[in-house]
Amino acid sequence: MEKKLFSNSLVLKEALSIPEKIYTFNKNDLNNYKEVVKLINTKKIKYIVTIARGSSDCVALYASYIFAKYLGLPTYSMPPSIITLEKSKFDFSQALILVISQSGLSKDLIECEEETRKMGAKTIIISNNDQSPLIKKANYFFNINAGEERSVAATKTFVLSLLIIIKLVFTSTNKININNSIQKLSEYLLNDSNNQWNANIVDNKMFLNKGNFKFEDITNKSGLACSNVWSTGATFADINGDGLLDLYVCKSGKPEGEKRHNELFINNGDLTFTEQSKKYNLDIIGLSVHSAFFDYDKDGDLDCYILNNSFRSVGGYDLIKDQRKIPDPEGQGNKLLENKNGKFVDVTQKAGIYSSEIGFGLGITLSDYNNDGWTDLFISNDFFEKDYLYINNQNGTFSEESEKYFKSLSLGSMGADSADLDNDLLTDLIVTEMLPKSLERKKTKAVYDSWDKYSLAVSKGYYHQYPRNVLQRNFGETGFLEIGRYSGVSASEWSWASMIFDMNNDGLRDVFIANGIYKDLLDRDYLSYMANTEMIKNMIRTEKEVIKKLIDIMPSKAVNNIVYRNDGKFNFKEYTEEWGFDFPSFSNGMSYADLDNDGDLDIVINNVNMPAFLYRNNNNNEKNKSISFNLEGELKNKNAIGAKIIIKYNNDKVSMLENFPSRGFQSSISNRLHFGIGNIEKVDSVIVYWPNNKISSYANLKTNTMHKIKFDDQNVENFKINKYSNSSHKLKETKLFDFKHKENKFIDFNKERLLTQMYSNEGPALAYEDINNDGITDFFVGGGKNQNPSIFLSKDDSYIEITSPFKNNLGSEDIDAKFFDSDNDGDLDLYVASGGKAFSIYNRLLDDRLYINDGNENFSLSKDSFDFEKPISTGAIAIEDIDNDGLLDVFIGERYNTNLYGLPVSGYLYKNKGNNKFERVEQNSLQKIGLIKSAQWVNLNNDEFPDLIIAGEWMPIKIFINNKGNLKDMTKEFGLSNSTGMWNVIKAIDIDKDGDLDIIGGNMGSNTFLKSNMRIYINDFDKNGAFEQILCYKLENSFYPILDKDELINQIPALKKQLFYYKDYSKLSIDKIFEKKLLKESLIIDLKILESAIYLNQNKKFEKRSVPNEINYSPIFDIVSFDSKNQKTNLIMGGNQYLVKPQFGRYDASKGWIFNIENTSNDKIHFNNLRAIDIEGQIRKFGIIETQNKKILITAINDQEFRFFEIENDYK
Repeated sequence: MEKKLFSNSLVLKEALSIPEKIYTFNKNDLNNYKEVVKLINTKKIKYIVTIARGSSDCVALYASYIFAKYLGLPTYSMPPSIITLEKSKFDFSQALILVISQSGLSKDLIECEEETRKMGAKTIIISNNDQSPLIKKANYFFNINAGEERSVAATKTFVLSLLIIIKLVFTSTNKININNSIQKLSEYLLNDSNNQWNANIVDNKMFLNKGNFKFEDITNKSGLACSNVWSTGATFADINGDGLLDLYVCKSGKPEGEKRHNELFINNGDLTFTEQSKKYNLDIIGLSVHSAFFDYDKDGDLDCYILNNSFRSVGGYDLIKDQRKIPDPEGQGNKLLENKNGKFVDVTQKAGIYSSEIGFGLGITLSDYNNDGWTDLFISNDFFEKDYLYINNQNGTFSEESEKYFKSLSLGSMGADSADLDNDLLTDLIVTEMLPKSLERKKTKAVYDSWDKYSLAVSKGYYHQYPRNVLQRNFGETGFLEIGRYSGVSASEWSWASMIFDMNNDGLRDVFIANGIYKDLLDRDYLSYMANTEMIKNMIRTEKEVIKKLIDIMPSKAVNNIVYRNDGKFNFKEYTEEWGFDFPSFSNGMSYADLDNDGDLDIVINNVNMPAFLYRNNNNNEKNKSISFNLEGELKNKNAIGAKIIIKYNNDKVSMLENFPSRGFQSSISNRLHFGIGNIEKVDSVIVYWPNNKISSYANLKTNTMHKIKFDDQNVENFKINKYSNSSHKLKETKLFDFKHKENKFIDFNKERLLTQMYSNEGPALAYEDINNDGITDFFVGGGKNQNPSIFLSKDDSYIEITSPFKNNLGSEDIDAKFFDSDNDGDLDLYVASGGKAFSIYNRLLDDRLYINDGNENFSLSKDSFDFEKPISTGAIAIEDIDNDGLLDVFIGERYNTNLYGLPVSGYLYKNKGNNKFERVEQNSLQKIGLIKSAQWVNLNNDEFPDLIIAGEWMPIKIFINNKGNLKDMTKEFGLSNSTGMWNVIKAIDIDKDGDLDIIGGNMGSNTFLKSNMRIYINDFDKNGAFEQILCYKLENSFYPILDKDELINQIPALKKQLFYYKDYSKLSIDKIFEKKLLKESLIIDLKILESAIYLNQNKKFEKRSVPNEINYSPIFDIVSFDSKNQKTNLIMGGNQYLVKPQFGRYDASKGWIFNIENTSNDKIHFNNLRAIDIEGQIRKFGIIETQNKKILITAINDQEFRFFEIENDYK
């Protein structure tokens, strides 16, 4: 329809002739490029001037850019009037003048050429008129030779003029064979313009691969056109088991028309197909998106899952609990169909599959996610419904267990793909969303839920969903951890298809993401000013075709597809431009296969309103080799769908692939399984895990070869896949006592709008010592605000709970605690630190408390031990005898100003005067040093006095050397000035066993929106008496607020007039929003490091060393160490922070870690046996005790039960 609409357009006709014109021009081009190149290379030309008129002026501007970039010559584009009127001001004696004129008749251009030539310039004419007066005396003439130009757009001459410029430059640089490149371009364009116009409102296309990247359009012959209907997903599968690939095409759009149902095309074996969907019960009518055929019940034939959405608009639903459990009353919704003797029977409800009206699935991703040998299903849902993970119960049913396996999901999930990204033989998962890549586009194209809406959705069962791509790393028994932000793949624009495959044959699978939305329906300016309620009402009153006009005025901008190269250990680097994918488009479906059988994978991409892309892979297949397999299965599963292949090569390397062709977005791939393996001649062994629970093995297979493997019942054995991996280590859980911490429901964002996360959930406190001297450890556990803390005192092989001393302090929130002998009476007293953000700066509930032990384990609050000058929110305490007087003194680190996060606060030192009396000792070095979270007294200089290490947020790790009770800041001298981070905890231990103390610090980690070059500005920006903190990204040499425009204006309404449009705000650095004087007066702190790290003490200088990558998947809040029998140092680390604004997403990618340290020469640290230990939640404190020859790990978790685990003494 649309093609016919434009068929008589002169502009279109001339545009469509361009590929042929490029081909003809390049073939017959007699222009003398080499003479001009020779002139440039003589160095007599010092600069270039381009002159043009009309549409040719754009060519002149481009010429200026490309000459300057590739030839390194100063280049200027000048209007002809400037030269003719001001010629006396210019010296053109060493200039090359490039005059571009389609007609060759412009009088001012003729005059310019003559004047500059007289002044000694060399002149080049580019024209479509070989009789032009311009060329009579010019030094060089380049003939465009485009023929008659009738279109006002000057389409042909414009393109060929550009082509001359490009040929001139690349002939000069001699970097590529430009003639060959242009020939290939013209052939590609000719093929596209003739054969590959693609849209939902035109016919499907079937192309037969003829070899050497030649394809024959056999659509009409094959009978696969599906005319006059909207086709969506296409799936190749041998559905009837005859050894030929059939095609199932899903349909969407209005539920009307003769062939509106999904169509099944049975392969006749002669390149023709017969539609037989009704015969197989597959003539489904709905909003079908995609299908997948697989043998879920292992009966030897292929069953079918159809992603089929409801006709009812998803946007019309409220967040109501359990809607997913109600099947669509119209019989729509997703469908699972069991193949029973060639007929597909609906078993959706029986099998436990949701088919409600709220599901809006855009992707089916098959894999054995729990590694039990049975196919599971991941369904990515757009809009507000969560994604589904269906685990195969091995009895014909599935259980939806997304919340068991995943901690965070993508909100508007689209395409997805699964594969093993780190070669640990476990399948990982990537799911795409719509989050723009750049900060500028985030501010104009992304819409975020409020904290209240997000919380409501979670409470109604829609789980933790965030607006970004997610990368789920599989840890086997402990489930998946979401690490997309760590890996750098969380934002890639409006992303449809994601595909995981080895693009460069290096043995690591890369990620390709197809991007683009033809109409930016989330453009913030459009939604606010063009499609708001009032505007729509006015249009309804005054205009016709309102919906069409609203769509027509939506912004539209093509964007690049994105490629991420896998560099190992889940580190990805964008390689879009380097690998040739930087052409803007509106892409969606894609597929890959070795189209020319040369041993690497080529790519086909479908686009909206533009031709499809075909990319040939130019990998050096002698340097990076591959091996591929075609499997032939048994019974009706001839292509062995669901099989798994594991290869072993180069002694210790392994790789795994699963055979599931339905992938990405509405797409299928080849059944051939392709492994890149680097420069390896042979694969040591290959194990095929067939769909019927049999295995076959092969050895010494040649690389750069495609191997056909047929199932042979006489040469297989039974198998059971190892369900778990060595990346997790479940500790044996035990029980000491029962206590559940209860966090208060205070919402920090209601107090400070510009915060990115909350800071009021940092309990519970934990302290442990043997209070009653019975040889068994006793415990103090802190409560949340309005929760009673408790002492658990050992008695008769159990614990009794003591709460009475604390009942008068329920309103406080316990952050930290220590047992120590305050009064030197031989028993242990208790210091409890109060903190949190749910208090005013004047609230005395923030005061810390000292409880005195009367010697009989009776504790009472001492009301006059400390005279606090003002209430502070405590973040850390450290207790030590700092002046060697035999009495223990107390350091208190202030966490933050409860009214303003980010403002540096102080540390306070209280000297023990005896008799439970403490007196504050002024220490200027502790004033306004940061947001303190951790402190430890240690001896760093081997004198008689303990020194102090302090760390916190927006501050470096700080060293204070104790000079007989006076603390001197020696951070710079110890090499830690540039360690400003978001530190949660520090521990000083001798990590390298060299006799001095090193530091290990728990930081925010790398799986976050924060970056190490960020900056915070703090000031009263609107002069209303209240200060704000504005967090900024550094881009080039400027700083840009990360805040959404609405957030910033809600906090500072005075900016509303200045920041009217989102597009304007998106481009403004902070110095363009606020006056420079105001910024200069602001408190400014730069962030330097986000990674948790080890600092080795090298002769009183601390040198940074990295910790294992996985530690940086989430914030680390506590660290404990122990030595195993082999004297190796073992570390346990844990953290997480859930209370983060939805646009940034919570930090939940840790279940606790255990690993040991080995030291080698040259001060390098080796880490071994890193394992996830499967402890759920926001870990705040660890403790390790010895009891009955066992080590017990105590885990204090925010808003959860305390948990206890046995640690093997010989862990290694």
